[in-house]
Amino acid sequence: MADKKSTNTNSGPPVWATWLLSSFSDPNTSEELQGDLLEMYDYWSAGLGKSKAKWKYIYAVFRLLRPLARKKDSENYQKTYGISPGMLKSYFKIGARNLLKNKGYSAINIFGLAIGVSACIVIYLLVSFELSYENFQPDKERIYRVTSGFQNSQGVRSQNAGLSAPMPEHIRKEITGLESLAACHVWNTNTTVAYTKNGKNPSKVWKNDQSQVLICEAEYFQIFKYEWLLGSAQSCLQAPNEVVLTQSEAEKYFGAIPLQQVLGKRLYFSDSLITTVSGIVKDLPSNSDFKFKNFISFKSIQTKAWRKEFQLDEWTNTNSSSMAFVKVANKVTASQIDKQFPAFLNKYLDTKDEWNKGRTLDLQPLSDIHYNQEIKDNFSRQVHLPSLYALMGIAVFLLLIAAINFINLATAQSINRIKEIGVRKVLGSSRKSLIIQFLCETFVITFAAVLLSLSFIEPILSAFEKFVPQEFSFSILDPKLLGFVALIAALTSLLSGLYPAWVISSYTPIASLKNQVSFGRNGGVLLRKSLITFQFVASQIFILGTIIMAAQSRFMLNKDLGFNKDAIIHFQTDWHDSEIDKKDILIQKLRQIPEIENVSIGTTPALRGYSTNRVSYHDGKNEIKLDVHRRAVDENYIPMFGLKLVAGRNITNSDTAKEFVINQTYAKMLGFKKPEDAIGKMLTYSGGKGDINLPIVGVVSDFHLQSLHTPIKPLYILSENKYENAINVKVRTGGNSGKELNNVIGKMEVAYKEVFTTGAVEFSPLFFNETVGKFYQKEQRLSQILNTATGVAILISCMGLFGLAAFVTRQRTKEIGIRKVLGSTASQILVLLSRDFLRLVVLSIFIASPIAYLLMKQWLQDFAYRVDISWWIFALAAGVSIVVAILTVGYQSLRAALLNPVESLKVE
Repeated sequence: MADKKSTNTNSGPPVWATWLLSSFSDPNTSEELQGDLLEMYDYWSAGLGKSKAKWKYIYAVFRLLRPLARKKDSENYQKTYGISPGMLKSYFKIGARNLLKNKGYSAINIFGLAIGVSACIVIYLLVSFELSYENFQPDKERIYRVTSGFQNSQGVRSQNAGLSAPMPEHIRKEITGLESLAACHVWNTNTTVAYTKNGKNPSKVWKNDQSQVLICEAEYFQIFKYEWLLGSAQSCLQAPNEVVLTQSEAEKYFGAIPLQQVLGKRLYFSDSLITTVSGIVKDLPSNSDFKFKNFISFKSIQTKAWRKEFQLDEWTNTNSSSMAFVKVANKVTASQIDKQFPAFLNKYLDTKDEWNKGRTLDLQPLSDIHYNQEIKDNFSRQVHLPSLYALMGIAVFLLLIAAINFINLATAQSINRIKEIGVRKVLGSSRKSLIIQFLCETFVITFAAVLLSLSFIEPILSAFEKFVPQEFSFSILDPKLLGFVALIAALTSLLSGLYPAWVISSYTPIASLKNQVSFGRNGGVLLRKSLITFQFVASQIFILGTIIMAAQSRFMLNKDLGFNKDAIIHFQTDWHDSEIDKKDILIQKLRQIPEIENVSIGTTPALRGYSTNRVSYHDGKNEIKLDVHRRAVDENYIPMFGLKLVAGRNITNSDTAKEFVINQTYAKMLGFKKPEDAIGKMLTYSGGKGDINLPIVGVVSDFHLQSLHTPIKPLYILSENKYENAINVKVRTGGNSGKELNNVIGKMEVAYKEVFTTGAVEFSPLFFNETVGKFYQKEQRLSQILNTATGVAILISCMGLFGLAAFVTRQRTKEIGIRKVLGSTASQILVLLSRDFLRLVVLSIFIASPIAYLLMKQWLQDFAYRVDISWWIFALAAGVSIVVAILTVGYQSLRAALLNPVESLKVE
């Protein structure tokens, strides 16, 4: 992956440099060492380039550590700290020898730690990237987006990322405390580049089918800071028909010509808005949602035709594409601005109108845009913040499990080193020096594990490519990453090595030399068992979470949604007035394709997008007003999606609304006991020419309008062909191989391009069943991550259990020999040795089950339709843990049970 660029700021010396200064600035430090310290500061204060300075810092560290090996500094260091660099060197050598001597244990230790550390590093990379969005913007804490809040007739609140297009101009004049305000409009359109040939008039010779363009006021560049390559924030976008490009967009449009020559070039947007390039800015870093590369001056759309196109005079329309960004003045809070909005809305909106009741304007912080999934827009890639926290929790758990695994294995190995410890103590080694020795050995193993873990990063990211944002990139030499890796290595070394070092160094010389060290409760067996229990508690929670998530995913993907979703392809056509009438021609062409069974047109297919309208019904006594979901479709829609009519008939095609078909939920909310009772009743809704009364002609069985996160809502279906532009195509079943479907799509594309020749809207077919699946991408991805975490946790836990089993069987070798001499069978010894471990696993099951139940019950609350957490889930998870434990412990136990008693009794 490519290196991620970032800005270098010389705000002060690195933390490690300050630490080194304080560590080495004692009176015993040699003059040469002090000179090296000064040299390091010279490197920092010289303000060298980032990459060059990075290597200078590394070189300076080596220069600082090198004098410690010299005799004079070594003696001073030993007087101060009780240990010399020479001793440290020997400890590292001993650690390396032990690593090679015990290859099996070392491999398990290194591999277990490497898995935990690599998972931690990968999660750190992804989470830190997601949490860094927009952090590079100066004054980011003062930048907000003005959003609109609504409340429906049932009292449910919702938030829209946009606001009515006329509002920004009046907010700028009437709301105090704002330093800057910029009105913006996100526009998806096609782009055409005009080249001048031989000094003649420009001709259109290059077309980009689709671009996301930002139409904005010049103040946009005062709020959001860009690096200007040509032009400036003060001079650009001040006049109509100006466009500012990013550097990458300029190179895409005009090739590798000097940027100065790009100024004055023409760009055509939607084949009708002609603009001239007036400035070029650098692309923003990858950790930004503001990926816009074409910026058109807001004054370009002030003509009558464009004002109508973008609804710039519609106070009652709120579209997430029409936005306003503000920067509040210094020492002004968002709450001070929010308090002024109610009076503003009362002035410009009819608050007595039902639609405007509960209407609000609110400031959304810039730092919230990337994470707030309740406020949708059509340009940002929003992430689920709780999922990021869950990932961080998984990383911590995996690292803890890996460290616990190391502790158990290190303690098990300590039996082999009892006499070595006794000899060292007799020869004068202090407990402090022994602790340092074992910490050095731990560091050798940790260092090897960290190196191995770095080699795992690329494969892990490749395996989880679907979860990695496209804009994500990293460099293994990134100082932040190297700092995090160093921190993880240090913490893991201390976490993993401190307890074994403390226990091993506590053995008395006489007991060590006589091999009479006690490994009972005082030796730490209780703690080791507790650690094993903790490992299996974490593993059990992961297992239960995996099973429940998998069950919910299967339930969502296989639940009867009330409609047919197979072999249906849908796509959008151009909705402009000049193009909308061509859809009938396209439908006729599609129906002539032999492989196509049926064609329907509507505003949206089932379960994709929605709009609502306030509809009222008079039952003779009361008026029932509800916000009802709307589907504008033709007569083929209901049979194509397999919707069941439970009363009345289907709608008939019409260019204007004439009748309604409603769903069962809406019929019940209107008070009808039977669906047949609704037929012929009149509903009132707001059409283009005021309130319109239309009859109910049919009732369909309920089907899901949205994902299973949301309960079924009231719905009416009507026909308004003039405004419908989403085409659904049913392919004949029986021959749906990939090749045949591609052939059908190819024919559809040919028909589409024959009708819509401008290419303003690209032909983008989607399979409807895939569209349904995308509603649950977040859950499926989290489930896959949890599956992997569960496998890793079980693997590392088994390694720890293996270590404890090895420890105990070595302790009880003589006991096993005596039991066999007295007549015990291998199976009896196997049960004896496995019993204690199974108790730990059963205990972990009882601890983990209520914790997992509460966590997963909370997670399932996000779904209106969900699986029950049944007893069999806990039984299955417990069975998995017990089987894994038996297989892990069984190897060591069986090996000890089959050992010759004579050999067992010889063991000291």
